[in-house]
Amino acid sequence: MISNRFNNIKKTGLTSLVKDDDARKIMVVNSFSFLTALLCTLCGVSLSVISGHWIILYTALVFVAGFLSILLLNKKGYYALAKFGLLLVFCMVMLYYGATFGESTQVHFLGLFLIGVPLLICSPREKGLKCACLALPLMSIILLEANYYYDIFQPMELTRSMTYAFRWLIMTVVVVLNGMVISFHQININSLLKALNVRNQVLNNRNEDIARKERELKEAYQELAAYNEKLEREVSKRTAEINNNRIMLEDMLRNLQESMTQLKKKDVQLEQYVAELETLKNSLTMARDDAQNANAAKSAFLREISHEIRNPLNAIIGISYLLLNDQGNKNKIPRSIVNYIENIYTSSHSLLEIINNVLELAKIEAGKTDDIRLEPFALRDWVRSVTDIYQNAARVKSVEIQLQVDPRLPAHILGDRVHLTQVLNNLLANAIKFTPAHKKVTIACFRQEPQLWCIRVSDEGMGIEKEKQDLIFQPFEQADKSIYHKFGGTGLGLAITKRIAELMGGEIEVYSEPGEGTSFTVTLPLKADTRTGLQDKPHERKQFSRLPDNKRILLMEDSQINQMIMERFFSYVGMQIMIADNGQDGITMARTQLPDLIIMDMHMPKLSGSEALQIIREDPLLQHIPVIAISADAFREQQEAALRAGVNEYLIKPVEFDRLYEVVDKYLHAADQTLIAKAAV
Repeated sequence: MISNRFNNIKKTGLTSLVKDDDARKIMVVNSFSFLTALLCTLCGVSLSVISGHWIILYTALVFVAGFLSILLLNKKGYYALAKFGLLLVFCMVMLYYGATFGESTQVHFLGLFLIGVPLLICSPREKGLKCACLALPLMSIILLEANYYYDIFQPMELTRSMTYAFRWLIMTVVVVLNGMVISFHQININSLLKALNVRNQVLNNRNEDIARKERELKEAYQELAAYNEKLEREVSKRTAEINNNRIMLEDMLRNLQESMTQLKKKDVQLEQYVAELETLKNSLTMARDDAQNANAAKSAFLREISHEIRNPLNAIIGISYLLLNDQGNKNKIPRSIVNYIENIYTSSHSLLEIINNVLELAKIEAGKTDDIRLEPFALRDWVRSVTDIYQNAARVKSVEIQLQVDPRLPAHILGDRVHLTQVLNNLLANAIKFTPAHKKVTIACFRQEPQLWCIRVSDEGMGIEKEKQDLIFQPFEQADKSIYHKFGGTGLGLAITKRIAELMGGEIEVYSEPGEGTSFTVTLPLKADTRTGLQDKPHERKQFSRLPDNKRILLMEDSQINQMIMERFFSYVGMQIMIADNGQDGITMARTQLPDLIIMDMHMPKLSGSEALQIIREDPLLQHIPVIAISADAFREQQEAALRAGVNEYLIKPVEFDRLYEVVDKYLHAADQTLIAKAAV
């Protein structure tokens, strides 16, 4: 056990980055420091007992602390400082005891030991450190001799017997320390001898290999000599044949020369073709660069135009939503006006779908499609919620939507809910658009095989001719040009749906007969979520419960219309919100009011959303407050940048109020749980 502990002390400060030679020197420093600390403690006790002066023991303990601090320096990685410190502490011991007990104790012999220590602990590349370590004991010996000669410090008065005892004790320590130096040198020499033996063995093995190869070369030489004789006979035989063939070759050479002349002419023609191809290549490179620049400009334009369209669209959808769902307006607005509002609401969602499809197509063309992100979700709740969104659009056209879900499907699956929603949105919008009044659209989710599931959307429209069914999956293409004039649309929805289905490892198929309607079937890999504890909730149309009125919500939004919509919505769920017209006023209001939740636009005057968010996350008073960003920036990279900056949730304009209510309720409820937990503590 003692040996293990001493080994651990010797290895103090060693890491995998320290080379073997340096590691040995560090272990020598650690060994000297620890063993000398023990010797210093023993000497302090012995000298104090002999002399009766206990101040000697206290001083010895100070030196013990100095030696042990060398271990601490090595542990921290200050190896050079530890080596210098070891010699410094030794010299301080020699100077102290030499001045205290006088020259009769022969303590200056310790300096002879110290001269050999730097040679042991310093590597060849540490020349400056080695010189400094050698200078310390030499300077100490000179200082002691000067003290003895000039009597600068008067030594302690000792009896003759005490002087002998002190001298033999100190000489014993010097002998032990010199023995340690010799043993460490012996260890180094043994290590070098082992290394030399290993290298010698390697050289012997190499010599044996060389000798074996020389024997093999001799045998090969003999075989080559025999083979050379055989070749000479063959050469003589074939020389005659070559002479006969030479005449033939000369004829062939003349023919080749004539062919070479023709090839040179063709080579000149090829060089001309190459020059033309190089010119064409440069033209294509310039065209490619122009296309890339145009594509980047198009993406920037689409990003900006999407932002500018989504803000007024948010106002249109928000106001129409509040008009349709505000209980205060119930039975007060004439049915004809309600129909107008429903048409506005439905048309706004159609416009939003067109914008989303254009952006998705731009990303596909730029090769920047979003990655598929699998997450668990309740399949039945999801398909019902998406269907509910289109019930209003179907009701405006007097079209019925029927939903069928296969009971064999698992309750929860793993999938990219965002992309699946986009697929179902495109198929539903397409089916409702082409279905006549008093007809129906059928949505069916079913299990096809153990590892596959399908989404099928069927309409009772006019159908598609078979030869035109491949065209509908091309961007900006429709089965018939007259369709655009009658039904409108961009021709992007099905192209994007096909691309998303393929990204998710699936495919889309169409079945249609003219006059009998059309069915689109998306087949996808089935990945069930096997986690326990998840239960399906019965589906109900979203009803907003009143939120707690003792919570404070701060809205940072510069648009007066958006302020009005948000204020009206929160009033509808029983809350009054605080409103700031810009980021700077929002930060000031947040610091004075300390809200429970902050909702902010990412584009504001004075301080943008990103700048305001940075201030919030760096302020100790505000950094715990959850922040919900509501922005018209719809690109995935913009959302990810906001989430990395510290936004808790990111909602895209136009705002879905069901989603907004869900997120607000989530974070207000989480704040209550935090308060309850703190109160319990």
